[in-house]
Amino acid sequence: DDTLIFLLPGSTGACKLGMDKIILPQLDASRGPCNLVELLPRIRHE
Repeated sequence: DDTLIFLLPGSTGACKLGMDKIILPQLDASRGPCNLVELLPRIRHE
């Protein structure tokens, strides 16, 4: 299963901030030097 689950705070502002500033940048492969996209193959096989 290739489903990622992210837990975010309940308030709208905190949820938007978490998505915009933490999660979405980590899913952008062009962002460096390290991001979650680079680690996904390793995470899937552990």
